[in-house]
Amino acid sequence: MAAGNPIKRLFDLYTSELSFDEIERMIKKESAAVYEFYKTEIPKPIPFQNKFNRSIVFIRSLFNAFLLKLSPARRVFYLSALLIFVVGILSINNAYLIFSFLILNILIAFELADKLIVKDDIVLAKKIQESLMPEAPFNNKHFEIAAHSQAAHEVGGDYFDIIESPKTEKTFVVIGDISGKGMAAALYMVRVQAILQFLIEKFSDTKKITVELKKYFAKKLKRDYFLTISLASIDKRGKIKFVRAGHSPLIHFKSKAKIFCELSPTGIGIGFNDKGMFEKTLVEATIKCEPNDILCFYTDGVTEAMNIRRTQFGVERLKNIIVENNEKSVDEIKEKILETINRFRGDADISDDLSIVLLKAK
Repeated sequence: MAAGNPIKRLFDLYTSELSFDEIERMIKKESAAVYEFYKTEIPKPIPFQNKFNRSIVFIRSLFNAFLLKLSPARRVFYLSALLIFVVGILSINNAYLIFSFLILNILIAFELADKLIVKDDIVLAKKIQESLMPEAPFNNKHFEIAAHSQAAHEVGGDYFDIIESPKTEKTFVVIGDISGKGMAAALYMVRVQAILQFLIEKFSDTKKITVELKKYFAKKLKRDYFLTISLASIDKRGKIKFVRAGHSPLIHFKSKAKIFCELSPTGIGIGFNDKGMFEKTLVEATIKCEPNDILCFYTDGVTEAMNIRRTQFGVERLKNIIVENNEKSVDEIKEKILETINRFRGDADISDDLSIVLLKAK
């Protein structure tokens, strides 16, 4: 019994915090994510090719895709380890097998160290991004305001802000979505935030601010990226001016009539080759709100959230939550929306960044 204790201690050490859910996640989700990572490097199957040949081509392509992701030096060591392993098997020489095992484990240790270093950087980036988001409570004498943002990965390209401008006595509500996810989108988001805060100090007109944002931001935007954004200003009398540059429509719930309006004044996303049409097509709308009216700004991660059957959450479900909870505070409505989306999504992966800003007229 005593002799077995060291083995049991090792077993307990290496299996601590292990759960069936973690194993299931590795098999179902992580393996799928790994395949998606390498899939772009795998050529499409040749039509009419038999299954055996297709399988051989697939395995060879997947192996090559994996090898090419390694650095040249690590690639050579990995292939050497495989060669030594084969020689050890053919010659029945345990020394070769042990040597190949050691090389492979050293390579795993290097790859793991790289991953952990990058992960630490991403965790830091996430903390910085979260610190740049405005913190509740958001004070405005005309509206209750609640907001939430959630990245699909550690960091994301969704952006919202509530900016007070003492110079113009206006409150600006911003929500935007950079195409793509991850670090690149997050870096672009930080740039958008910095430019907007500068412009809001300089200008008071929502259309002018958005046009100037396009001039500053589009210059540094890479070809495959674009920005959609909605910008609203609330003046000291509670009147709202609103522009939308390619973003999702603004949902306006009219409390008295119990009806919805979707406000989508014309506007093109920033980063498209608009050939000078951006400024000409951007329209500023005026919104009149009565007490208890609700405005809902959101990114497409809300309405395009999907369950395991690939069904989208949709605008109608969002509207139903608002109308069913319209007498509650905006914080309660926000929590109900997030709770319903999470329940709808179930075990499905988060496919896109998600952000929402709610305003309720006092």
